[in-house]
Amino acid sequence: MIKKSAVQTSYGCCDTEYARGRGAMPSIANMLGLIEKVGSPFITVHQDRCALVRNRHADCLRCAGVCTSGCIHYDEQAEQLVITPELCIGCGTCATVCPTCCLEAHHPNDTEMIERCRTAARATGGTITIACGTRLSQAAGLYDTDKVVRVECLGRVEESVLTLMQSEGANIVLVHGQCAECEHRCGWNMLQTVLETEKTLLEAWRQPLNVRVSAKLPAATRRATDEAFDKSKRQAFEESGKDAARVGGVLADFAVSEITGAEFSPQKTKNYVKVMADGTLPHFLPDRRERLLDALATFGDPDDVMIDTRLWGHVIIDTEKCQSCRMCAAFCPTGALRKFGEDEGEGSEFGVEHYPGDCVKCHSCEKICPADAITISEEVFARELFAGATDAYYMKPVPVKRGQAHTIWKLQQTMCLTDQVYER
Repeated sequence: MIKKSAVQTSYGCCDTEYARGRGAMPSIANMLGLIEKVGSPFITVHQDRCALVRNRHADCLRCAGVCTSGCIHYDEQAEQLVITPELCIGCGTCATVCPTCCLEAHHPNDTEMIERCRTAARATGGTITIACGTRLSQAAGLYDTDKVVRVECLGRVEESVLTLMQSEGANIVLVHGQCAECEHRCGWNMLQTVLETEKTLLEAWRQPLNVRVSAKLPAATRRATDEAFDKSKRQAFEESGKDAARVGGVLADFAVSEITGAEFSPQKTKNYVKVMADGTLPHFLPDRRERLLDALATFGDPDDVMIDTRLWGHVIIDTEKCQSCRMCAAFCPTGALRKFGEDEGEGSEFGVEHYPGDCVKCHSCEKICPADAITISEEVFARELFAGATDAYYMKPVPVKRGQAHTIWKLQQTMCLTDQVYER
């Protein structure tokens, strides 16, 4: 069962933070069944990246903490995660907060959003306006669609797009609606966290933050007054068509499922992820992280400072407590923790190495460690994100290797503190 504690979330999107106790999480099969329900024309679910699918002891549910519509919801009474896919509005806030990119937003997806931003920058001479759908609906027909990037909610905006566009010389204006009264205001809170991270990063790279938030569309986005009247009508139709397509796609999926009696499933549930040759689950580094680091690299070397953001963490392993199981590396979603060497008894060198640049601060390693030997530092050195330097943690040989022919016999000798235990 998923437990809750009264702790303010770091995103300020809800009143509590999800705290899970070991042995209380859903089984992998149950979590697979839950998370796949989020899939829709708005969201693609990559289940093998979800921290809770990879290991039931992981501590996440960030998506439930920021969901703006109640699609992903924690039921306090039943103490369980509830997925109601028909409530999804396609805002993409859950995809912004997901550290492993298990959830991928569409309409627009990242590639489309970047291209639309570049189109807007060309049309305005360097200004990119990203606006929430509610505000644009109110201004339908008054702005040039080529000069504005529409998102359902500003919670869709994340650091890699902001940094990339600024590295290309653009100024960014984020236009919001009545967020204080909006029922989806969690997206606004997520945006504030993203902007705080962006400011921290650019300060470390000695760059100005060319992003401002506004309640009004910039004058540069205004539709030219000398254009024919029919373009205004055509634009209104285009906006209506986009809205209808977004809603129609979801309604069609659910209508078919209701008529046929089959549960809506936008994608097949994959078989359990196979373990690789080194005993770890497959790794995936989100494209957003690579895009962000590439954009930052264009600014040159950062100051030799430590930065505290939502994006990276530094893994610290207490080798005295460590049981040398290396489960942290086995379940690390990105490969920021990797095994080296093999335990071949006394004198062998083996352990785990950590590369902070690939860490997404999912905290999986910290939560699944059976010996509580891992802590995550919130701060990382900015230069370590590019240097390729790793921390190597050398581990002690395991007294009794598991899964061997004489494992039970050796364990009994260890437990009884004597070698006078025999097998037949």
